[in-house]
Amino acid sequence: MSERPTKMHILESTIAAIEANGIQALTTRAIAAQAGVNNAALHYYFGTKEALVEAALALSLDNMMADTQAILSGKESLAHRLRTLLDYMVQGTLTYPNLIRAHLWSPLIEGIGDSPFLQMQATWMDRLVRELRSGAPSFDEAEARRALSTALGGIVFLALMPETASRRAPSIRSRAARERYVDQLVSFVMASRRSPMRRTRT
Repeated sequence: MSERPTKMHILESTIAAIEANGIQALTTRAIAAQAGVNNAALHYYFGTKEALVEAALALSLDNMMADTQAILSGKESLAHRLRTLLDYMVQGTLTYPNLIRAHLWSPLIEGIGDSPFLQMQATWMDRLVRELRSGAPSFDEAEARRALSTALGGIVFLALMPETASRRAPSIRSRAARERYVDQLVSFVMASRRSPMRRTRT
């Protein structure tokens, strides 16, 4: 196996190990077992566990942005592309909750304001706002950003809630509930467009 495929295999295995174990309980032994290699291979390719985890999380962010670009570059209506993207985010967070928690660890727990996740989120936001305003110039940029931030926060909160909390908070784990929730989010974001009356105010 050549170096590049081996490195990529280790990175993908690290992502799987993060999801299986959580970022706090993650060990190089768990990563090596997931990848089917020994600890020496991890050290050879990445040096430290921290460098390996950082590279794996960066890969997952790159994948998210590539998927976002593909969805937004489609020819469907603006509302349809927005719905597809938000549904992708809901499903991704439900499927990979520990990976999302790993991304949120630096900004929320360590207070790092320029973490790779926040940088990606800013890029994601800029791309989506451009798409919204291109498809419907009546979108107010500031209100669109607030609406998108609210939608993103709602997705993360509900998707990361433990299943045992479903009696105290709405659950979006069933397909029907998820679809209704995404429809609500799309309606909420689309409502940030300015009405004709608001556009004429000075």
